[in-house]
Amino acid sequence: MRQEEILRELLPENKWHLIPHRHEQVGDICVLRLSPELSEFYPQIGEAILDNYPQFRTVVVRVGNIENEERVGEVRVIAGENRTETVHREYECRYKLDLAKVFFTPRLSYEHNRVANLVREGEVVLNMFSGIGAFSILIAKRVRNCRVFSADINPLAIEYLKKNIILNHVEDKVIPILGDAAHIQEPALADRIIMPLPLKAYEYLSVAAQKITPKGTIHYYDTVIARGDKSQQLEKLCEKVTSRLEELNLEVEILYKRRIRSLSPGFYLSVLDIFVAKKF
Repeated sequence: MRQEEILRELLPENKWHLIPHRHEQVGDICVLRLSPELSEFYPQIGEAILDNYPQFRTVVVRVGNIENEERVGEVRVIAGENRTETVHREYECRYKLDLAKVFFTPRLSYEHNRVANLVREGEVVLNMFSGIGAFSILIAKRVRNCRVFSADINPLAIEYLKKNIILNHVEDKVIPILGDAAHIQEPALADRIIMPLPLKAYEYLSVAAQKITPKGTIHYYDTVIARGDKSQQLEKLCEKVTSRLEELNLEVEILYKRRIRSLSPGFYLSVLDIFVAKKF
């Protein structure tokens, strides 16, 4: 039975329009986004999920939107084991994490895989906002000869990154760095830069311009508004980012662009793969 059908049996008809169509699976935790209007039903909703989805041991609700630099929002346990830590499996990797302390979403798994498949032997990669290492560790597992410098401002994210480096046996390839990507010393230059923080990516383009090799690739993540023509909104993003990089003395070619997923009401997360070359 689908989640929507399960919850329709539980909730009064005047609440059906609030039923979420999907959930996220992070390890053995079910992550729901539920309206506060359903708060009186949270325990029953949680128990119904546990009864119908045996892979889950805990059900949590994400509260509000993630709007801080550390990308950590409030989560509330509504059923099952009273914990928010788990081990999540994605492709050939395992990630230990605590949903109450660090950012993670399985809805970026396609991006993790797509970017990892683009990295070539011998590359130096800089992940400017690495979190627990979902981009960095998969790259290190896929590419035999590479170095992935992985920075994050959240000390708890770096602690989990260190655990995940060991868990996935990539100690010789992934370098964890606690700190603001604007002020890190290493690497001096990177062949590929990943910028998966839409709240800050645009203002950090100047840092990426300094850190990129004379010819390199930037994976840039930002938001576009949901209304209007999808391709037109992406073009506006391309124009904004291209203009900024050209101001920073870079030649620019957009290799790939895509709207990824709903990020918050009215906004979509989008990605641009950008080939840049420094002007001399």
